[in-house]
Amino acid sequence: MDDFLTIRTTEAIAKIALYGGCICAYSLSDGFDILRPLQNNHAVDPLMASSFALVPYSNRIENGALHFQGETHQLPLNFGEHPHSIHGVGWQSLWHVTAQTENEVILELPYSGDDWPFAFLARQTFTLSGSALVHKIELKNISGTSMPIGLGMHPYFPRHGNAVLTTNAEEVWVNDDTCLPIEKISTPDNWNFGNGRNVDTLSCDNLFEPWQGSARISWPDNKKSVDLSASEDLDRLVVYAPTGEDFFCVEPVSHITNAFNLSENGMPLKDSGMRVLRDSESWSVWMQITPIS
Repeated sequence: MDDFLTIRTTEAIAKIALYGGCICAYSLSDGFDILRPLQNNHAVDPLMASSFALVPYSNRIENGALHFQGETHQLPLNFGEHPHSIHGVGWQSLWHVTAQTENEVILELPYSGDDWPFAFLARQTFTLSGSALVHKIELKNISGTSMPIGLGMHPYFPRHGNAVLTTNAEEVWVNDDTCLPIEKISTPDNWNFGNGRNVDTLSCDNLFEPWQGSARISWPDNKKSVDLSASEDLDRLVVYAPTGEDFFCVEPVSHITNAFNLSENGMPLKDSGMRVLRDSESWSVWMQITPIS
């Protein structure tokens, strides 16, 4: 089977890679890239692609040490010289196809590897409906015991055309220099996206909450806009806009950074966003990107 799968409608096209289970392109029929495309000279690397799933957790676990129900599980440090484990195992795994039609692909990842201590079965469904892209993630715990879980998506949007992000979130987590959360504060003016914020001068890698599941990304110079929406459980938003890069990320997620360890140390689950799945229990979330102009 080809390493890339293409789905299309008369209005849009998307390409999916088996490695990482990631989106490698999503563009309109006129050629406009809604998400940053993987460049032709790059091997499949989810960090260079259009979007990938955060499975079975988002963001960082401090020092790769997962503390859960009185036990410590050492995870690999999977992000170069970075001191923490990041973004789970789905983005560094090979998924396989279980179904494909002209406008939909379903991938699965049965995971029982060494990089995460709890076996699970993950499924991703990518669907084009008109020009809109719907991405659904479902995970079933098959470990024989309870497991901690968080889910999310990591889409990369092109940073050109005087791109503007519009969304609402009352508070933001301030991080240390390794991107672990220190404290939650009221969203300052320079990170307030309520009336729209040009991202050209934005420098940010922070989690905002509570998020109501709706954001708009606009490229005024190109006369293009999309609405990003997400399921109710994805009630937090990471905005990643690194200085000097040609992309920015608007990531719907279910939990704060390092949530598992923070809850093991006493933070209520409702505050961290961490979930616990019993054996054989499943959970699903979705994100939709809808072009509006």
